[in-house]
Amino acid sequence: MTLAIASRKTLTRTRLIGFIAMGFCAVGYVGFALALGAGKMEYLPMTQAAIIAAVAAVVGEVGLWVGAGCLGLTLFKKRKALFDKVMGRKPAASDV
Repeated sequence: MTLAIASRKTLTRTRLIGFIAMGFCAVGYVGFALALGAGKMEYLPMTQAAIIAAVAAVVGEVGLWVGAGCLGLTLFKKRKALFDKVMGRKPAASDV
């Protein structure tokens, strides 16, 4: 009987930064929605809610761009390595 054990992907520094940034993206956008909701329900004055929502939206947007950049970079590196392997090319000295 053989067991199929799924190998775990290594979590490189770039991927870790990407996932953390995506977490900040989610927190920022949820904070944005909650701040606007609190302003609409008059728990906070609307000017104060708008300022809090703007700061939270900026945090969410920065998290989105950083996360997309880091995770996209890891996909690009994987694809480049696959093409190098298929085409029989040696990896560049910087990739070693």
